[in-house]
Amino acid sequence: MAEPDFEAQLSRMFAEAPSFPDAPLFNAQMEAKLDRGWAIRRMFIAAAGTAAGLFAAFQILSSRFSSEISQLSRTSGHNLQGEIDAGVAKFNAVLTSSTSAEALWLAAGLAVVALAFAVTRAVEEL
Repeated sequence: MAEPDFEAQLSRMFAEAPSFPDAPLFNAQMEAKLDRGWAIRRMFIAAAGTAAGLFAAFQILSSRFSSEISQLSRTSGHNLQGEIDAGVAKFNAVLTSSTSAEALWLAAGLAVVALAFAVTRAVEEL
């Protein structure tokens, strides 16, 4: 049977972690590496979100205005004021159509979600 003093000494040695002279430096280096990793992840997520948003906007606009754009390219001999008037008329048509209202509501909803994510991120970092 082992001696109680030896067992007490042994359990004390394993219960306390040894202190190293460079422990604060090691902790600071590890925190810097972890923070750098999160910064890179946030950058990639932001870039991916921006690219996806631009791609979605391009797809919506190209599917909606493909015939109008091809017609404008065929009739490029018009004067500038006529082109501006046609553009304003097309813009007004987009705002008054039912599909554009759905797209505007979708964009507004996504903007609210993005704002909510930004607010929670700001609160989390404070």
